[in-house]
Amino acid sequence: MSFETPSSAETNVISYDETLFFVIDEGNVPCLFQFNQAAFNAQFKGCYYKIGEGDLQFGYTAADNRAFFNYWGPHLHRFVIDPTTWVISSDTTFNQGLGYFDPDGPLCLNGQLAAGGVWYVHDTALSSDDSTFIASLGIEQDEDAYIVVWNAAKGCRWMNVKTWEVSQGWNTGLTDPVKIEWASGATPTGPGGVHNVNLDRSGAYGVLTINGTSLPNKVFWTLDTNLVDNTCVDCVSHWACDYGVCFWDYQYQTTYDMRSLVIAPRDEQQAIPDMDTTPALGQWDDDQHVSHANASPGVKNIYLVAWQPNSGGAKVTGVWSDEITGVSWDGSKRTIRFNKNWASGYGGFGGSARCPISRQGHYAICSSDYEMYNLDKGFGNGLNQDTCDHTLLSEMRGTNGCRTDVLLFELR
Repeated sequence: MSFETPSSAETNVISYDETLFFVIDEGNVPCLFQFNQAAFNAQFKGCYYKIGEGDLQFGYTAADNRAFFNYWGPHLHRFVIDPTTWVISSDTTFNQGLGYFDPDGPLCLNGQLAAGGVWYVHDTALSSDDSTFIASLGIEQDEDAYIVVWNAAKGCRWMNVKTWEVSQGWNTGLTDPVKIEWASGATPTGPGGVHNVNLDRSGAYGVLTINGTSLPNKVFWTLDTNLVDNTCVDCVSHWACDYGVCFWDYQYQTTYDMRSLVIAPRDEQQAIPDMDTTPALGQWDDDQHVSHANASPGVKNIYLVAWQPNSGGAKVTGVWSDEITGVSWDGSKRTIRFNKNWASGYGGFGGSARCPISRQGHYAICSSDYEMYNLDKGFGNGLNQDTCDHTLLSEMRGTNGCRTDVLLFELR
């Protein structure tokens, strides 16, 4: 059986007190573990089939310590974990007593999702005060037409990336939608499809990746308005955002070039280098995923970056490659090399480390395919015999492909 972390490193899968965490199995089913910090071990509590799929979001606040938010079927729920029985139940008092949020309800998309046939939830994010939840909805990633935002006090706000419209306001349904106002002054050519959505920690901005149109980079939606800033030419990599600041890989002379950029007002020439890239000039790796502890405004906790090997391989050829790297954004340019993440890059999507960091910043959990990292070395059975087929993609159920696992690291 394979386990791994969700596809986005920004997914909050560790509880506020750092004693519970979720991972997913090969079928994207959430599986719960209890973590004992003193003994540094974890106990498996089970995989749960009636709480939605793996992109759930633990609450960031102490009040939501054993609660998480997730879409189950067509509705967003607040689920509560009972640590005495390990039963997980939907909170019937959620969303002002309704018990769920319906993105296709009359105050939101009013049946448009159902009218398009079968639809799914593909990406989610939660603000630091647990009050704002964003999701991309549609038939499949890169084709999704809708972005829906739920706010505990204001209700629903939506965006349609096929028509480039947003709702008139909060809880206005389909009444008098308005066209997006683009900061560049240029409307995208043709309809788009949502690839990825995220939130700034404050809940003020949606950070969106929309493919299939003339938007090559990330865009920023000010959620209380119809304003979308599409002027960033360097916002191309995976990112993390914290109270109006986003962390990007600018890729100047190297892919190890993490920088801080203020969302608004934004001046890309003022992006602040967070790393001394001198040791890595000319080094290029394939991809990276960024995560950040949910700091309070003004608190500059480190963020984490995990770089994937360029073309797959078990040899480290450069500084920071295949590591869990802590990056400071307090002006010091200090990097912290915690450990190898043991992700090979060989096994397809499962070979890319994605390392969610806990709310308090003490732990990270990372996907790892270290069976693939030991090609033809008799991994696992002690008899110098291979136990998996290295030619197959990893973490694929029903095959002899190599297993993926989740490694928990203490950050110190």
